[in-house]
Amino acid sequence: MLESQKTPQRTVLTLAELTELQHEVREITLPAHVYRSIADIRRELNKKNIQASDRRYRQSLSLLQAYAYLEGETEVYEKHLFFLEHVMWRDPAEHEQVRGTIRELLLGYEEEITELLYESREIRDSALQSARTSDERARALIELHTKLRNILTKVDQIMEKAQRLGRPLERVHTVRNEIEQLHKDMLEQF
Repeated sequence: MLESQKTPQRTVLTLAELTELQHEVREITLPAHVYRSIADIRRELNKKNIQASDRRYRQSLSLLQAYAYLEGETEVYEKHLFFLEHVMWRDPAEHEQVRGTIRELLLGYEEEITELLYESREIRDSALQSARTSDERARALIELHTKLRNILTKVDQIMEKAQRLGRPLERVHTVRNEIEQLHKDMLEQF
């Protein structure tokens, strides 16, 4: 640093520029599902005796708007809520627990549908291995069809719950489509 020839330039904003940036940040939309997600986070953290003040939760809204603004967004998305892991703890020992709670709430349903996808693949692989005679193929097909229909029902239930909570559904749709395609391919194969 001492041998460096250039002196670093300081970032300088005029008061008018700062005021304009603050105005633009306040214009970032906070959708209803973000408020619900924050309430869910608060409830779960309170269960673990990690309590941030009302004031901190209120200030976190501005923080989320600023974070979304810096990301080039026009509204706060659920992905921005992960940033709350840095502000919802008082004691550094609580940080990991806050982080885990937020991740579990925001990604829990995605992990569940991913497990259902893996289960579907295992069912497919099992059906392919056990189908030797025509009777075994028929039993394997019936079992495969029944199990995959049950899995699709679970995925639909997860999708409904995620939609009610205002969670993003892209991953759920992707998994559902993959399981449906797997089901269709297996029916054609038998």
